[in-house]
Amino acid sequence: MASEAATSSATEGLTPAQKLMQEHADHHVTVEDVVDEEDVAHPPPAATSADDGSAPLSEKAAGKQKADAASAAPKKPALNTSSEEAFPALGPVKPRAQAPVAPTWGKKPASVTSNGVNGGAASNGMPVPIAIGRGPALPSMNIPGKHTERISLATHQVASRGELKKPINEIVRDINRRSKAKLEYKQAPGALVFEATGPVEAVRQALKEVANEVGSKVSDAPSQAEPKANPRQQSVDVPVPASVRAHIIGRQGSKIQEISKRTGARINVPKPEAGEDEDTIINVHIEGNALTAEMARREIDAIVNERTSTVNLRLKDIPAEFYPFLAGPNNIHTDRLVNGRDVNIQIPTYHTWQSQAPPQASRGQPVPFAPQANFPIQISGDRAAAQELQAELESRARQLRQQLAVDQRSIERGRHQFIVGDRGHSLHDFLEETGCSIVMPPSSDDSETIYIVGPPSKIEQGINKLEDIAGSMTMATADAAREHRGPNAQAHAHNLTRYLRQRKALDDLERKHEASIVAPTDRDGPTAWEIYVRESKNSMKARGDIMSLFASHPPSRFATMNVDPFYHQFLQQRNAPKVRQDHGVHIVFPDESEQSPELVLVYEGQTPYDEYAIPRGAPSQAEIKAYQQGLHDAQRFIMGLTQDQPQIQSRGLDSNPKFHRKIEQFVNEEQKGLTADQVPVQALFGQRRPEAHRQSNNSFAIRGPASAVDELNAKILAFIEQAEKDELERNHVTTFDYPQKYASHLVGKGGENIQRLRQKYDVDVQINDGKVELKGPSAKAQQCKKDILDMAKKLEDETTHILKVKPQYHRDLIGSGGKQVERLQDRYNVRINFPRRAQTDDDADATSQKNARGGQNQDEVMIRGPRKGADEARDEVLSLMQYLMDNSHTDSVLVAQSNIPRLIGSGGREMENLRLETGCQIDVPGAREGADPSGRAEIKLKGTKKSVEEAKKILQQRAREFDDTVVETLDVDRKHHRNLIGGSGANIRSIVTQAGGPDNSRDLARMVRFPRAESDESTIRVEGPKNVVEKIVAALKAQAASLENQTSETVEISPDKHRLLIGRGGETRRSLESQLNIQLDIPKQTTTGAARSQVKITGEPAAVEKAMEHILELVKGQEGETIQVPRYLHHTISDNGQFFRQLRNQLKVTVDHGNEQLPPKPVQTEAGKSRKGANGALPLITDDTTSGADEHSWEIVDNNAPEEGADLKATIPWILRGPVESLPKARQRLEQAMEAASKPSSTGYLILPDPRSYR
Repeated sequence: MASEAATSSATEGLTPAQKLMQEHADHHVTVEDVVDEEDVAHPPPAATSADDGSAPLSEKAAGKQKADAASAAPKKPALNTSSEEAFPALGPVKPRAQAPVAPTWGKKPASVTSNGVNGGAASNGMPVPIAIGRGPALPSMNIPGKHTERISLATHQVASRGELKKPINEIVRDINRRSKAKLEYKQAPGALVFEATGPVEAVRQALKEVANEVGSKVSDAPSQAEPKANPRQQSVDVPVPASVRAHIIGRQGSKIQEISKRTGARINVPKPEAGEDEDTIINVHIEGNALTAEMARREIDAIVNERTSTVNLRLKDIPAEFYPFLAGPNNIHTDRLVNGRDVNIQIPTYHTWQSQAPPQASRGQPVPFAPQANFPIQISGDRAAAQELQAELESRARQLRQQLAVDQRSIERGRHQFIVGDRGHSLHDFLEETGCSIVMPPSSDDSETIYIVGPPSKIEQGINKLEDIAGSMTMATADAAREHRGPNAQAHAHNLTRYLRQRKALDDLERKHEASIVAPTDRDGPTAWEIYVRESKNSMKARGDIMSLFASHPPSRFATMNVDPFYHQFLQQRNAPKVRQDHGVHIVFPDESEQSPELVLVYEGQTPYDEYAIPRGAPSQAEIKAYQQGLHDAQRFIMGLTQDQPQIQSRGLDSNPKFHRKIEQFVNEEQKGLTADQVPVQALFGQRRPEAHRQSNNSFAIRGPASAVDELNAKILAFIEQAEKDELERNHVTTFDYPQKYASHLVGKGGENIQRLRQKYDVDVQINDGKVELKGPSAKAQQCKKDILDMAKKLEDETTHILKVKPQYHRDLIGSGGKQVERLQDRYNVRINFPRRAQTDDDADATSQKNARGGQNQDEVMIRGPRKGADEARDEVLSLMQYLMDNSHTDSVLVAQSNIPRLIGSGGREMENLRLETGCQIDVPGAREGADPSGRAEIKLKGTKKSVEEAKKILQQRAREFDDTVVETLDVDRKHHRNLIGGSGANIRSIVTQAGGPDNSRDLARMVRFPRAESDESTIRVEGPKNVVEKIVAALKAQAASLENQTSETVEISPDKHRLLIGRGGETRRSLESQLNIQLDIPKQTTTGAARSQVKITGEPAAVEKAMEHILELVKGQEGETIQVPRYLHHTISDNGQFFRQLRNQLKVTVDHGNEQLPPKPVQTEAGKSRKGANGALPLITDDTTSGADEHSWEIVDNNAPEEGADLKATIPWILRGPVESLPKARQRLEQAMEAASKPSSTGYLILPDPRSYR
């Protein structure tokens, strides 16, 4: 106690700061040395260190120090505020230097120092100012019921003593007098630390005041225009992406005003500039004292962090010539830079200059490489990582600027394509091999200069490699102007090249000949094609083909005509296909950039456009004539379309450029219904306008027929007027409730519904937590609102059915290519979702069985749509599933892999017949699927139980047959094949059936196969069961051996008796061949001379002899008897063939007339039909019904009357043939018929006036 009293008396009269300094010197107090009963209930702060000692104590805490600590005071050395040991938590604070390249908004701020965990937010949730310095945060002491914050001002941020109105001690004391907070400060290495404890608002106000009082005049971005009224003001430029500008400003500036009010800093956000995009970095200028500027900067950084999770940087200040060296061969440098970080670098491939060629430098001077801002490097990803990569790339670029040189070489223009690019070498390979890069001129430039960029020591190596590549190709030329010489040869060559290029003929030639062809494009330049190949022989083939192609397109096949370029689009889109279809003429239109009126017409013929093949070889004169006619007709048609149109007018209009796209859409919509012969009005924007370079950006023009232009002009003016009125309401907001559960439907797939609504109603649509916000004109917003609410009503009626369907049925329900499910969706206007295929990994957890669509299980099918349609779709899906279940019985059959082709049959015919026969689905494995180790393949069956069993039985039976199947071949002379086959296949059918084989033609033909008639082969193939094949082969061999011993004899038989050997339909002949085992060759009727009567008999000698006897007997027994019949009685006796049939059927006697021509049939008489004039005229309707009632007529017709002028003595032979015993009877019947026909015979016809009297 005495020591305490002594201490107390000794410290009387000292200021609180002096007392605090003295206690620090005496006790070296740390947080652990303080004993406070209130602290027992609270854990020590995490940021407090056992050897901290840097946290200042209040007077109350200082008064509670232990006695032994006070008594030890004299032994302690004086307080050294510069000692690192006394203040270990305060590291050296470096001044905040602005990074030379990377925007600071992407860097993570230092830890927040306040109550609670270091770096966390304040306990009350309010934003907390953080330490200014860049060093580690100071540890804080957590006093219950008190809020503590501190700031650390670097030495350069503190005003000098001469600039301060008062010493810092007095400034702190004055603030403590008027503040509810306790403000203290202390020295730290390179910094001054101020700490305030008390209520939150009081603490922050105290820190603001002290920072304002002691802060120095420092600016991160000094400017001569800065005001000098407040010497304590500081300014900071915070780089931020332009996309967050609106979020920093807030609605009508509310956010920026709130930040400024809360922090006390002035914030200036630059206005948008022309050409600025969302990724452009802008500087937000902050002015204030050290604390307020830092607080504002941190709040802006917080907005940036919240609104931009990633950054997209564009480095526009690096010359494009450095790009290959920054990326490295095969991007090895960029891969090393990324090194797994969440960032992506895109360095453009640069081997062709666009706007400017690489610069040249004087000897010994560095090359003045210039950046190309329109060709930037892009870095995207995490902000901090992106900024680090930016700094590294820019550092490397500074090194390359001093290391790289440029040289150049002239190479033929046609060889440029083989240096680097699609047809040349890889730039990465060139860089890796030579250490140099190549820059070539663009195709739009005629320069032949190629630049080599690299270190001076490697330039020569790069040049050598360049020349080696350029010299590796062989070149040949083909000139159409030389093929078709004449006054217009050059113009024709140019038109021919344009046509062939448009027809993709050059691409076809390059593929065909493995060549690269450079065709000229300049109308007045050289006309020769350059052909580059690696092998010289290919160049000659390619050149020959090209010259043949030139020859097939002479000037007579081409025509040119000038048409106002205005009509080109009209002709190309609406009439060119018709010209090609009707006249066979293809039209080559000039590029839009040329603004040339010339059209090139090429005759192609009537072959469809897509099937047309470009011909080769010179055309004939007839073809040239057809060319000219077709071209003339096409020209006349085109002239008729363009000359009969109204006068073309142009009309200039003005509107805000932001309306131009809408105006263009409006013009297109207005002219959708025009017919094919109506020319649409064109809307010309940008460079398409007349004299565009003299016009303002607001102007545009319309051009077309005068009447249409006048009408459309009025509509466009009305549209612009309405658009301007709508623009005044562009910020009008219409808000209404919308069910959150339908938000995804409103958005649509990929936002398609939202985009449709925006385009249709010209309003911006935003959806947020059950609210729809429409920003735009009120009337259009109301229409859009109605559309959206109607959609919601439809969705309210929407229902969802979840069906449990086993995954094995999904494929059949979906159908091939999804056709089945698409049919159901279209029919019922519903959406049917099948689950995606589940993961099959063994270690997949349960959640992997869930589908991405709302946790859809693998055995669930979801049907969503209007209630009625969803119910009907559900019922049909269930019906289909039931059908599949009933028809999903499965089984399999194992067959030999080698037998599958025979099971399938030619063209799959056998398997298809089996499917139709059983109704079973049969899945035959393909050749690539292979077989199991035993050589057996599995055929899968699916269907009803009955159909599967039936198909399985048939397949097993066939498989057994095929397993027992053998193939035998035998060589038989082709001259015997016909005999082995027999008439209509009778012989081979008999052989096969007798051996136990099939009797139907298809199976028989598959079992025994003879070579085709046009083939020279003599091998007969027999395939089938072993026992059957053996019998067939034995029979064929026996018959073949027998045929080898055959002989032939010829019998003279009168041609008129050949029919006795042939029979009706060849029946007699087949019977003779089968019974006598011979082959009968009867001459055809067309045979002339002695061979006409020679019948050839072929067979074994005994069979031939027997056949000759039988045939001669057959012919002998058929000797006929001839009777001459008057020609005029022939038809009367034959009675339309009735007499002949009676003789044949009753007496087996046939009648023929040799080679005598039959008499013509007599003309039928009009018997009974001449009654109209027989006895006078018939009565008229107007006559008296009683008059003429007794009138009648009588007509007599002679039945056997010969034709007038006929020869009554002329006869025709009737040759009677048949059994000998029947011939006399036949003769007798004929004579009786002749006698009866010769007797007079007449027929009388009584004709009455009233037909009813006939009854």
